Amino acid sequence: MAAITYPLAVRSLADMFPDLLHISALASHRINEGKDIGETFDINAAYDAEKTVQELEPLSCIIPAVSHMHIEAAKNRVHVLRAIRAMLQETRAMVMNVRLASQNAKVPQERNHYKPLQKTSSGHGLELALQVSRPENINHLPPPATIQPAALGTVPPFFDRNTDMYTLGTINSLIIFYNDDFDIEKEDNLEIRKIKFRRWLCS
Repeated sequence: MAAITYPLAVRSLADMFPDLLHISALASHRINEGKDIGETFDINAAYDAEKTVQELEPLSCIIPAVSHMHIEAAKNRVHVLRAIRAMLQETRAMVMNVRLASQNAKVPQERNHYKPLQKTSSGHGLELALQVSRPENINHLPPPATIQPAALGTVPPFFDRNTDMYTLGTINSLIIFYNDDFDIEKEDNLEIRKIKFRRWLCS
């Protein structure tokens, strides 16, 4: 797979505010770190930008030259880098899923041995799972307090390549993980739900 690169430039704080370069106390706080168009994607860039904000906020109380404007600019960089990270992770997952779905489509029906696709929709799908659950099956859903959205580009840790083994609870967990209902409808029984999930794995 080709290297993932930045689709736009993200200026460093020092580039936006050259006066910050004259403050020696900021030398170790990554104010020179920016990203150029076409530069190889750095998965840690957003985390590093968050650390810079956390470090600058207390310094602004003791260094008058570090102003509210600088802090807000640093926070804006975090938002931009997070958005780029999410977009690139989603793109990378979608590209990988094309390959995985193609491989799954070649799995003989009697073998039933599929590979998991990567997550491409942010958030979790509890509402989707509720919408496609019959009233008598609501108890197959996990408590909302236990649900945490999975990261884009990840796969379910509980994925079983043998989909014949799936229960209603398994299907619900997959809907919640992927934030996708796999075209399942409330009227569908378990076998239909498994068929629709297998079809999704190949699409």
